[in-house]
Amino acid sequence: MKLKLLLMALVAVIFTASSYAQLNDNWKWLNPSPQGNTLNSVDFVDNNTGYSAGTYGTLLKTTDGGAEWTQISTGTDRNLISMCFVNASTGYVGGARQLLRKTTDAGQTWQNLQLPVQGQWDTAYYVMDINFVTPNTGYVVGFFQLESKIWKTTDGGSSWVTQGTGGADYLKKTYFLDEITGFAFGGPTYSEVIKTTNGGATWQSVSQESYIAYSMCFINATTGVYGCADGRVYRTVDGGNTWNFAMCPSSLDITSIHFINATTGFGFGSGSVYIKTTDAGQTWNEYSIGVGSVNQYFDADMTANGNLHAVGTYGAMIRSTNSGTSFVSQPFVTEHSITDIEFLNQSTGYAVAGFGEGDILKTTDAGETWVSQVNTYTLPLYGIAFTSPETGYLAGSINIKKTTNGGTNWIDVYTSNQNEIFGDIFFTNMNTGYAVGSYGKLLKTTNAGSTWNSSTIPNAGTFLNSIFFVNDNTGYVVGGESKSLKTTDAGATWEVMNITTGFLNLNNIYFNDINSGYASHGTGIFKTTNGGTTWFQLSTPAGGYNNVQFRNNYGYAIAGDGKIIKSIDGGSSWIVQPTVTSNPLYALYFNSDNFVYAGGVRGNMMKTIPQELLVTPVSGNNNETPGSFYLQQNYPNPFNPVTTIKFGIVSSGNVQIKVYDAAGRTVEELVYNSFIPGSYEVKWDASKYSSGIYFYSIVTKDFTQTKKMVLVK
Repeated sequence: MKLKLLLMALVAVIFTASSYAQLNDNWKWLNPSPQGNTLNSVDFVDNNTGYSAGTYGTLLKTTDGGAEWTQISTGTDRNLISMCFVNASTGYVGGARQLLRKTTDAGQTWQNLQLPVQGQWDTAYYVMDINFVTPNTGYVVGFFQLESKIWKTTDGGSSWVTQGTGGADYLKKTYFLDEITGFAFGGPTYSEVIKTTNGGATWQSVSQESYIAYSMCFINATTGVYGCADGRVYRTVDGGNTWNFAMCPSSLDITSIHFINATTGFGFGSGSVYIKTTDAGQTWNEYSIGVGSVNQYFDADMTANGNLHAVGTYGAMIRSTNSGTSFVSQPFVTEHSITDIEFLNQSTGYAVAGFGEGDILKTTDAGETWVSQVNTYTLPLYGIAFTSPETGYLAGSINIKKTTNGGTNWIDVYTSNQNEIFGDIFFTNMNTGYAVGSYGKLLKTTNAGSTWNSSTIPNAGTFLNSIFFVNDNTGYVVGGESKSLKTTDAGATWEVMNITTGFLNLNNIYFNDINSGYASHGTGIFKTTNGGTTWFQLSTPAGGYNNVQFRNNYGYAIAGDGKIIKSIDGGSSWIVQPTVTSNPLYALYFNSDNFVYAGGVRGNMMKTIPQELLVTPVSGNNNETPGSFYLQQNYPNPFNPVTTIKFGIVSSGNVQIKVYDAAGRTVEELVYNSFIPGSYEVKWDASKYSSGIYFYSIVTKDFTQTKKMVLVK
């Protein structure tokens, strides 16, 4: 918030919005790593190679035992619920609306598989579990509402037959001892376990308890366990014909259970704990995982060497390489919700967290890495404002904080004695700043935070969420109950603007210049073109938008369901960006280098650059189709640190341009979008990379080429 207008002059619009249609942007996850979407399934085919699948088509792959993961495309944005890899090359994923896909090239390409459709609701089924007992013989279990179905293939998924379930409902998982002996289990409000001894031709109920069954594992042909809600574990010693309760003190919902040998087993599920047995499942104890505070682990797998891997909500990934003695997680800088982001220049930025414990994060490499500046617990933080590279302010619960050394140290410069919460802070110059919050409270300083004057804005409602000044005198505030006010005398008096009526929660306000402003709310976005005198609602895709920001005609808005929309014409039209996440997003910042940063729940942070500003039509060729596909040599070459790459497209379709280092590792994906025929250019800024040889490649449906370039610093 925060001297934002000073950045506007720095934005160079490379070409007008009418040059060509809006493009979809390529959003990159910054925190957690490798991404923050919920992961529902994990499957390792050997000690090193594993896959994990989750929401919105997320599929990750590791080839080093889970130390590093890369995202691969499945060609769908549907939620992936289930997964099974037969070997390193052949695998299956399943999800919503009877989605079932197969790969035979380690995830590079996927083909749709067709399950039988016998009734009007069959295509609405969720593919909850995929289980191949041989390379050709596999089972799929799914349900819609309470009805369940089991499908079987004997030809690697080319064809499927529907099997009966013996009347069992809400089945979620399967477990097979061999090709003919297996179990299916789940239950609506109680456990339902059914067994087959003839390859699924018939099934019979073998266990019904008062707790939903989530997971199963057999140690040998006779001894096995299944895990349920509320820490219940049931055990069999006769091949699953009868089951008895095993002692377990946990209240964990046990969603995944595995044994690393004949006596030692682990169960994972809700919370940051796990259960463990050392007597073949007769008794269990609960232990702390020791990393993270994830709400739920949905699946786990064990490799041949005994390493354990578990995945869950918000991209959580943990692993143990010492048989469960200790666990490590994928990198995350914070698990607290990001509430505000501000950058001082192209490299240095800050983010703050609230809605629980607070956190202060700093980056010096354009968001690629972040460090926490909090060593001990702090109260929630909601707003941040910097007046110089060294001097900044934070607003949050009870306190206003200040740093004079770039965030190394923060001190309280105001503490409320009435437990007030401050939702936002804005400085108009080095000395003058404002903070707003609960019950219409307004704080103002004219001496760089040394002292603050407290007052209440009339008609401000119960909470003010956002404040924005366009100059030293003219400012705006918005909040709950549709409250919106304007001052023209530096906060001495305020007039009601009436952006809207009713009791909408106005979440933020942002002005592009002295006349053009935007306000986000629970059902859309409002705009003014006359300094707030009148407002009109923009035609936006449905959504509850928490934040909106513009740079000239380019703007973004983010929503509580993870939706991101973009406009390149000042809000007259909007395009929904491809779904990145369903996690709530709260913070948004459009930087002077055209990078856009978004943050939200559980420390989620990501960034993009508008493709319209990254990839531009070559001057004079905007409407001309090249004679053939081409990828030109970058220029200049050698270069330091920015170079330009030109390419030509002769038919509409997806284009991908990547940069690789000398070892063949991807360092940046410059382009991944759909283009119409024409000549284009893209710039690569290699300022954060070391000198050396790099390669860049273009991949389209009909054309692939790679060239070499040299970075010299």
